[in-house]
Amino acid sequence: MASTVSGTATVARDVDARGFVYALEPVHQRQQWRLDKAMTVLAQAQKQLAETEARLTQLLATHDEQAHQLGQALMQRLDPAAHRRHLGYLTSLRKQWLELDQTRQEQRTNCEQCRQQCLREQVRLEGLTQHKEDALAQYGDEMRQRNLNEQDRDWLARSASARTSFDVPKQHP
Repeated sequence: MASTVSGTATVARDVDARGFVYALEPVHQRQQWRLDKAMTVLAQAQKQLAETEARLTQLLATHDEQAHQLGQALMQRLDPAAHRRHLGYLTSLRKQWLELDQTRQEQRTNCEQCRQQCLREQVRLEGLTQHKEDALAQYGDEMRQRNLNEQDRDWLARSASARTSFDVPKQHP
């Protein structure tokens, strides 16, 4: 990739690129927008996944704390009704954890799909960028060739006019 960039820089030094018009610039710009949109969607998906993982961590910590407290309460006194309520609460936390874990798996899958979409959009954009650089290099080659042809015509014209002035015989009256 570095060689194409230096080649483009050479074109920029040798040739005035202000006259260069890239016909596919709207397509290139649209592809850049697609990549930007895909990256935004990926960022949102990653944020949702991070939030879900934070909720899972918090829920697991709450579950562990409640289980520890239930074990301590069971050692101190035996109250079957309170024990049943605590077990019901722990079961509820466990169900929530399983639901959040399922959501997390779906979000991971979604993140991976978004990541793959970003890669596809990036490859397309890089292809268009490479095409643009190639078109600019071709434009530079054409401009250099045009300049060389113009210099050749100028040289031939000067050369012919110089020969004509030397070939004209001087007439003496």
